[in-house]
Amino acid sequence: MMPSPAPTPPPSGASYAEAYRLMREGALLLIISSLLVGVGIVLLYFSIIPAAFAGFEAVLGLVIALIVLLIIGGVITLIGLWGKFIPGVEKLAAINPEFGTSRTLIKIGLFWGTILLIVGAATLIVLIGVFIIIIAAILLLIGYIGLVILGFKLNELEKNTLYLVAAILFIIGIFIGIASFVGWILLYVALGDSIRRATGTPPTAPAMYPQPPL
Repeated sequence: MMPSPAPTPPPSGASYAEAYRLMREGALLLIISSLLVGVGIVLLYFSIIPAAFAGFEAVLGLVIALIVLLIIGGVITLIGLWGKFIPGVEKLAAINPEFGTSRTLIKIGLFWGTILLIVGAATLIVLIGVFIIIIAAILLLIGYIGLVILGFKLNELEKNTLYLVAAILFIIGIFIGIASFVGWILLYVALGDSIRRATGTPPTAPAMYPQPPL
């Protein structure tokens, strides 16, 4: 009889930690890009009326500034997705095939949706930009579905409620954008906890100082 092949060893904690680290770094870049775009939109909101009184040139300048901010935020998002977050999810899916669906949806939806969003923002002055942004929104919706699945799966694996809350916030974020921003922050925090668990690093305890005598 032929000897049976040796069983595949289970993935090590270091493998999970590397996947989580990439995802966490990507999440941080996505948080930064969201802040950048959010600040631009808020500034536009409070400046549009004064600019309207100042004339067409001022309004056009505000629109161009917003487009530039959207493009910069989109580029940072692409770096965070393609350079960090998606490779981390792909590594996680290679370790644990249960994450394969979320990997596919995130890769197709978030990455290509962001690219089309940048193209749409750059061509927003002409009519075609509107249609490109609509397609981008559909792809981003697919990507967020992948994020929701990822959050649920991570909650099952890591038994960390922050993943579950982040997934719920990503669902709400489809309709209310600020919820997605909070979801990314919670995902960032939860991934930090998972990295510490995977590497066996205890959480940092607060410094204890001696109490002065009464």
